Amino acid sequence: PAVPGQPGQVAGTPLQQAVPGAQASTPGGHAQQQQAQQAQSRSQPPAWYVQQEHIDERRRMVANIAKLLQARKPNAPAEWMKKLPQMARRLEESLFRGAVSFDAYKDTSTLKRRLQK
Repeated sequence: PAVPGQPGQVAGTPLQQAVPGAQASTPGGHAQQQQAQQAQSRSQPPAWYVQQEHIDERRRMVANIAKLLQARKPNAPAEWMKKLPQMARRLEESLFRGAVSFDAYKDTSTLKRRLQK
């Protein structure tokens, strides 16, 4: 029988079965811990975030990203243009989650470079 707490186990179930696409950790590895941290970082906003103070800037950032994307593809097909708002929101979310501070997040002088990463 499986032993909870063993690497690659989640409550007695092999990690590969418990979480689709997950990799079992190797001896001394931290795959399970990293996966838990990644899931937590996606579900929780950064520590510096205060919604009431930052929501307007986030909306501006989405608009800036959309403008940059549209400028790179001025004659984009209608189907691409239809997807543009969602693409901009996803990119903004990634920048938001990866920023070390609000000032770093809203720095438009580094926006293009950060989007290229």
